Amino acid sequence: MDDSAHAAPPLPPPPPGFDEAVDWLESWSLRLVLLEAYALDDLRAAVGAARSILAAHMQTEVPDPGPSAPRAQRELAARLRSDHAWFLGSIDQLGGLFAVVDAEDHGGHRQALGQYGRILAEAVRRHRRDERRFAAGGAPPPR
Repeated sequence: MDDSAHAAPPLPPPPPGFDEAVDWLESWSLRLVLLEAYALDDLRAAVGAARSILAAHMQTEVPDPGPSAPRAQRELAARLRSDHAWFLGSIDQLGGLFAVVDAEDHGGHRQALGQYGRILAEAVRRHRRDERRFAAGGAPPPR
């Protein structure tokens, strides 16, 4: 049987721009959940790139709005700082899930990695909405 007809598509590199890279993470994560047979080396590169991109963003400083800023703006700044710390742990988890795939490559482990990537992308998208609201001087939505 000719396996070339069933060869996995290459996983493209991340696009420039943080928001586009988050979309890219979600896209290949969803395909992984649906059992796209990406090459292990492509997954290794994609997870490494996603971790680097996310870590670089999470190291950015959230400006202090100051004590005279509205309470809602100070609370939003605190949430953004908390997100940055939380996402650094999530980035480590993404790497840990890839390590499981790397050690024992099968569909269930790949699906778990993909699900985690999807959830992480969704959470980062919410975070980006909060960052834009903060930059505009707005209050956070209720949780």
